[in-house]
Amino acid sequence: MKKVAILGIDLQNDFTLPSGSLYVNGADVDTVRIDDFIRKYQDKIDYVALTLDSHQPIHIAHQIYWKDADGNHPPLFSVVTADDVRSGKWIPQYNRELASTYMEQLEAKGDICTIWPMHCILGTDGWAINKAVTDSLSDWAINNDKSYELFYKGYSQSTEHYSIFRAAVEWESEPATHLNTELLSKLNEFDEVLLVGEAADYCVANSLNDILDECDSLAKKTVVLTDCMSWINTDNDRAKEIFDKAAKQGVRFMLSGDYSV
Repeated sequence: MKKVAILGIDLQNDFTLPSGSLYVNGADVDTVRIDDFIRKYQDKIDYVALTLDSHQPIHIAHQIYWKDADGNHPPLFSVVTADDVRSGKWIPQYNRELASTYMEQLEAKGDICTIWPMHCILGTDGWAINKAVTDSLSDWAINNDKSYELFYKGYSQSTEHYSIFRAAVEWESEPATHLNTELLSKLNEFDEVLLVGEAADYCVANSLNDILDECDSLAKKTVVLTDCMSWINTDNDRAKEIFDKAAKQGVRFMLSGDYSV
């Protein structure tokens, strides 16, 4: 019998509840599907890893990190570029040397710094995992003598951390920003890994991309349940490129209702 794992990305209240500070449209329905899926297949699921976006109030993708010469913060959902920092359009208020280096390295990678609403702040209600998911996992654990594991990302003030496997820019002095080989290896022990979570075009896509780049054998065992995730921007070209790349490397995409063990 094949061994099946679930990797659940950032199924937290700030993303999955309409009242959340960075609610992903449709994510509340996703959690219902995930709940139903876990209950339907609970005796077939061997392992569950859940990731948690885990930010400090001070974070490089929050408005408070940046000001212009007049003391204004950048608008929500705007982009801060390396050129903005070089020209003084936006001035970092914290960790100034790291901020400049971060923006330069992002630019070199073709990435950008998006300004998000403050979200998933450690210890807050928004940081907690959606109750529909924890309720089904509690029943799964009790009924099958299993335990689920939590993996944290985003604690660093000075780098974005979409992927659970590594930060956008890795700091030598902050091991938590480095490649998470422990989780990659753990997931690679299973015959099949089901990928669900939020948001499809950011944290899910970036996590999937690291699987593709760092563990081809795991990529070939990964199944993306497309109706158990939602997009912030359905026109996100970079995410579409990652999903196309994934299909070419053997990742399977399907609806949760079409899945069978």
